[in-house]
Amino acid sequence: MRTTPEECAELGRRVARKLSGATGPTAMVVPLKGVSMIATEGQPFHDPEADDALFSAVRGHLGPNVELHELDMDVNDPRLARAMADRLHEMLREAG
Repeated sequence: MRTTPEECAELGRRVARKLSGATGPTAMVVPLKGVSMIATEGQPFHDPEADDALFSAVRGHLGPNVELHELDMDVNDPRLARAMADRLHEMLREAG
């Protein structure tokens, strides 16, 4: 069962609130083309309206202390994993 746009909006708000409460460097990477394998274009749970509700809620509720990286790829794209690993590496290096 796929989450509805309303449920996705609530999830986005909750995730944003939790991340915004972080006390150290924090970054969120959002895969704009799908958050699961079965939610990408052509798959049974593809629902751009629900995804937009999730992403809009995240954008609207993240505190200024959280970096937001929106990438035009899906969650299973190896480039997404690389981008996340690279940012983590940079953050660790910046922390000393």
